Amino acid sequence: MSLADAPILSADAPPNIDELGKRERNKLDKQRRIVAAATKLFQEKGFDDTTTAEIASAAGIGAGTLYLYVESKEDLLVSAFINVAGGAWTEAFDRVDSDADVVEQVMTLLMHVTDHHEADRRLARSFFKELPFVHESGLADANHLVAWFLRRLADLLDDASASGKLDPDVPKGTLALNLYAQWQLLMRRLVTGRLSYAEMVTELDESVQTALWGLASQN
Repeated sequence: MSLADAPILSADAPPNIDELGKRERNKLDKQRRIVAAATKLFQEKGFDDTTTAEIASAAGIGAGTLYLYVESKEDLLVSAFINVAGGAWTEAFDRVDSDADVVEQVMTLLMHVTDHHEADRRLARSFFKELPFVHESGLADANHLVAWFLRRLADLLDDASASGKLDPDVPKGTLALNLYAQWQLLMRRLVTGRLSYAEMVTELDESVQTALWGLASQN
């Protein structure tokens, strides 16, 4: 079983360990240790300076054993992204106030994820710099998570329309994609040092305001 097939990569609920046999529990334990070790090393050293041998050692397994679970270091970056970003995005949606206007809702959502990545910029830099170049089969899992986020954002916009906060005729999926794309571009500039945090906040606010100009209720 590769990490791409492992439950740890799923955006859904993890498996109930009590329902797994001893062999499956051991596999799942190793998978989690590998992803945890890789994530910690990417945080401390960055993606480029971390070796698979170091990851295997930190996970308490042999270097050869690592390749029974993963094809490349890039696959581990995808796993780290799904665990770290997936958790941040889930928390972000929980923080949104459904009674607030739609601009505030979107800003609350995107700023929570921004702050989460800003707190661990080295790891965030690895995500935004390296993930676009991961091979297609590995990137499929990351794309699955992004698609989940876009669906949740489109649902948020749908709810805003239903409550009169947003023009009901605007295509919610397209608007969600545009908002995410603008945020991602700004995040790339932030984590690579081309944009300060204060500038990021200002530009993001202006981008969200512009995207929703004439669409959001002013009441």
